[in-house]
Amino acid sequence: MTRSLFRGLMTAFVFAFLAGCSSPESPQEVAAAFWQAMADNDASDVVDFSTLTESAQFDGYKRSWTNAVPSFGRVVIEGREATIVTRLPAEDASEGERLELVTYLVREPDGWLVDYQRTGEAILNPSPFRGIMGELNKLGEKLSESFSSSSDDFEARMDEFARSFDDYSSEMRRRAQEAMDDFGETLKDAMRELQESVEEALKDDQQAPPEDRVILEQAARDLDSKGEALDEPTIENLADASRTLAETGERFTRLSDETFRRYQNDWEAKLAEIRAETKDFFENLNQRFSSQG
Repeated sequence: MTRSLFRGLMTAFVFAFLAGCSSPESPQEVAAAFWQAMADNDASDVVDFSTLTESAQFDGYKRSWTNAVPSFGRVVIEGREATIVTRLPAEDASEGERLELVTYLVREPDGWLVDYQRTGEAILNPSPFRGIMGELNKLGEKLSESFSSSSDDFEARMDEFARSFDDYSSEMRRRAQEAMDDFGETLKDAMRELQESVEEALKDDQQAPPEDRVILEQAARDLDSKGEALDEPTIENLADASRTLAETGERFTRLSDETFRRYQNDWEAKLAEIRAETKDFFENLNQRFSSQG
């Protein structure tokens, strides 16, 4: 027992020594240390990792963060300032529900610190866009993870988002339209590249089974028509384009094993690239809204 106790004490000493030798430096590390201090209700550490100057000023943002384990999303660093999308357990919420907020940081001469006041203001006076930011997250996950073309839930969410869009401020609509314009151009280019690759495959393999040619000819026509609609990118057009990509991917799985095999890896890579672009679009849109809050 004595030997076991000794080993335990030595292990604790080593961890304490290592912890003392390294301090958080990047915005992400500082944010993680700050929220750990909040979870521990440790006013002294909160002062160390934030712009708060005295432990007596620590108020926990008027709620308990005990055992709140954060996860982090998009990080934006602009000069001496940084923002990190932060997800924490929501107070008085059902199990698994997360509160999404933004941790604001500033770079001081000695390193990064959480901007205690600005982060607190965003929590105590939440942005009116928090609800729509949550919807954007759900829509982004639906699109980027599966491109589900048959999901009634996805279509219902997209329709609800489109109907509620006019209820928000002109500034929010402007920000959303800017993001949709950028993403629409990217998505249109990607669909055109995929369409051209499919058409090239059809020209190169004239001996392909007729049923395979029919599948790819229809895919090329749909990519062309839905891609052209993105000249005016709207939520509805983006949804149609995403459903078309889902259908295109499903069509590729129905091709004969011996047909167009050398193209299929390229097509799968292109679809994976579009999924990543879709995820970036929703994160970008989310960031534009959170910066207004």
